[in-house]
Amino acid sequence: MSEPLHIDFARNRPRLAPAGLVVLGAAVVLLLVSGVLLWRAYDDNDRVQERFEEARHRLFAKTHPVRAQPTAAAMHAEKQSLAVLRELTVPWQDLLSILEDYPDHDVALIGIDHNPVQSQIRITAEAKNFDAMIAYLRYLQSSKLLREAVLNDHEIEANVPGTPVRFQITAVWSRS
Repeated sequence: MSEPLHIDFARNRPRLAPAGLVVLGAAVVLLLVSGVLLWRAYDDNDRVQERFEEARHRLFAKTHPVRAQPTAAAMHAEKQSLAVLRELTVPWQDLLSILEDYPDHDVALIGIDHNPVQSQIRITAEAKNFDAMIAYLRYLQSSKLLREAVLNDHEIEANVPGTPVRFQITAVWSRS
């Protein structure tokens, strides 16, 4: 027969082999080294980001200079210059040619007042009768330069021979 088999289930064995301890130590050292390298990389990235932001800020400051707030006198001067500019840009030649070139000669212009801020003119005129006034209003409404020509007021002059009609028309001119 053969020899009896002897199995010891309670024998003490070393828990870690020396080679495993060496591998574990090397892994810990590599982990620490990689952590230090990662920390340095984050610091370098932060420094580069700060430099980038400073350079971007300098470039923005060069291309977008800070304007000083205008003083009250400067703002007043600007408003006055804009008012003068609006006065100068009124298309008087075209407006007067439209108002005066009415083919029927039964309307007489008395006065023209203007509001350049709203691009409006107010025409005061006198027509020989009511129908002539309406015809003149329609003529102005058909103009390409004037728009929104409306009759504001009219008055029949009963004490004047021929009973003329005095009227006011407001119209807006188109800016080109």
